[in-house]
Amino acid sequence: MNESEFRKLAAEKGYGEVGQGDVAPGFDEEMHTHEYSVLSLILAGEFVLTTSEETTIFKAGDWCEIPADTLHKEQTGSETGIYLAAKKQAPRWQ
Repeated sequence: MNESEFRKLAAEKGYGEVGQGDVAPGFDEEMHTHEYSVLSLILAGEFVLTTSEETTIFKAGDWCEIPADTLHKEQTGSETGIYLAAKKQAPRWQ
C-alpha cells in the first residue's frame, strides 16, 4: 500500500488526521492499550506487533489496524522505523 491509498483507507474507515512518526532502532515497549483505534502504514524499517493472540512482522508497504483497548506492544528492528498513523476514538458508554 502507498501513502495515497492509506490516506483514502483512513478516511473511509472514519479515522482522523494522518501523521508521520519514527521510532528508534531496537525500541521495545511494554504491553499496553489505547482508548482509541490506530491505523498504521509502515514506510521504512521493520515493526513487530505483538498482541495477546499473535506476533506479526510489518515492513514497508504493510499496514495494520489495532482496535481500541487491544493489549499490544511494538518493537523495531535494527533500523529506524518510520510510519504513518491515524487515530479513531472509540465510543464510550456511560
